[in-house]
Amino acid sequence: MTYTKVLKLFDSADIVVCGGGTAGVFVALAAAEKCQNVLIVEQFGSLGGTATNGLVTPIMSSHMSGNPACSYLTKKLAERMKEKGTATRQNGSNFDPLALKLELEEMCMEAGVKILYHTFIADVIKDGNTVKAIVVANKAGLTLIEGKIFIDATGDGDVSVLAGAKYGKGNPETGKNQPVSLRYIVGGIDKQTFANFTAEHIAQNKVSDGQTNPDSTNYYSAVTNNGAWALSDLFDEAIAKGELVYEDKCYWQVFSLPNRNDTLAFNNPEFFDEVDATDPVQMSHIQSLGKVAIARQLRFYKKYFKGFENAYISEIASMVGVRESRNIVCDHVITAEELLQKSKFDDAISQSNYPVDIHGKQLTLKYVPPVDDKPYYEIPYRSLVVKGIDNLMVVGRCLGAEFLAESSLRVQLSVRSSGEAAGIAASMALSEGKNIHALDGAEVRREMQRLGADFVNR
Repeated sequence: MTYTKVLKLFDSADIVVCGGGTAGVFVALAAAEKCQNVLIVEQFGSLGGTATNGLVTPIMSSHMSGNPACSYLTKKLAERMKEKGTATRQNGSNFDPLALKLELEEMCMEAGVKILYHTFIADVIKDGNTVKAIVVANKAGLTLIEGKIFIDATGDGDVSVLAGAKYGKGNPETGKNQPVSLRYIVGGIDKQTFANFTAEHIAQNKVSDGQTNPDSTNYYSAVTNNGAWALSDLFDEAIAKGELVYEDKCYWQVFSLPNRNDTLAFNNPEFFDEVDATDPVQMSHIQSLGKVAIARQLRFYKKYFKGFENAYISEIASMVGVRESRNIVCDHVITAEELLQKSKFDDAISQSNYPVDIHGKQLTLKYVPPVDDKPYYEIPYRSLVVKGIDNLMVVGRCLGAEFLAESSLRVQLSVRSSGEAAGIAASMALSEGKNIHALDGAEVRREMQRLGADFVNR
């Protein structure tokens, strides 16, 4: 028996941004400069995605001289947060995730961007090669949101796949995605005592790479299953006693947060088996397993680390940290060879020299390209335009790139500039009456630069 249900129209906008993560917010803010009818559809109750709900901090450097952000909005956001003491360093790279949530929402409200929270995208309605509407699910039921241009900022390419776009997924040699993490924040730490404790272990173990900043205001430390690290011996002892498991040592990082005097942020636990971010069963399992691991790690800290005697879990990420899932086939797909050869494009909208960064249980592969007179690669505008669909663009980690290339361009500076470029392109296409496939990406970049985005000389 077949049932038919007529869906009601819930809302419409000229530009519909599907996902309010880092890239999606930058789409909306950039588009709102010229288009006053922009809507973000977001599954959580806050903006920022991986950077806020996933607690992914700090922002990695582009590994380029001067660390250009290729984004005027990044500069604007950093200035606002620095004034409030919630971000430090160039481009606001060391930031408080909770403060970023507040700042992004405030900026969207000031720009007149509409936000629809607690809403999932369930399907896409097409007419030929044109997306007419998305089907959304929330407390109002199943309804439609119509638009003229749609931007897929879901992180996993959900809208593109629902619209029939082709995509790649996982390591082409194994079919497996990169490991996922569930990050958390610990409060109640005597950071100066812990910094002194780490400095003692640096001297004792005669290693320096495990702790680059042994001071309480700008703290960083790490342990992995390969290499010499200042705190490795403590992990080994706890593993031998059954207080930790081997996976706890595979990838462990800790960072300071600005304006939080007794708090540290942890980039772990990392998981290596259930890694398919498009499988809700796996992601639900990781959310549960992650909490078990976090509780185990806190017990370890309180027993082995000086300064953690009164420590407690302050926050656990509400979303699993995903490094890679789908990558959508766009008008141009960035290949591994193009990235490693530091290819340049006439329609470039972003530049970076961040290394290839592929995680795994046995190793973390970081391939650093050789230095030359132009030590960076570029992301072309065409890698944001979904192939075969007239009015759909994709931004963030799921833009058009092969697995190895994605492992470099997935970091926040790159995804921010991809969102900014897409927002400008969408508003430009509407105002000029052009198809997004026909736009000149060089014009998009020039508009980004006119607004204040920094690019190195090409």
